Amino acid sequence: MKKIFVVSTTYTKSLEEVGKFRNDHFEFIQKYIDAGKFIAGGRQNPPTGGLILAYNVTKEELEEILKEDPYYKNDLIETVITEFTPALLNKSFEKFSN
Repeated sequence: MKKIFVVSTTYTKSLEEVGKFRNDHFEFIQKYIDAGKFIAGGRQNPPTGGLILAYNVTKEELEEILKEDPYYKNDLIETVITEFTPALLNKSFEKFSN
């Protein structure tokens, strides 16, 4: 199975400051969903940061992609990338692992 990456971000500035770049951030996420690199992205609850599920990339490629994120460019987040290879997977998600 292919590796999947969980990108966890933590806001380093206020939600008000983060909110100024939210639409640009959404465009960034959508660009890579459309490119087949991201599965999903969204805000954590409570809103202390966000998560991105990525696949079809190497860790090095993902690190470069994440530098395009407006939140990264504006020093609004800290980022942790966790890599895993699914051992078990729901059939509806198999397309992300082959």
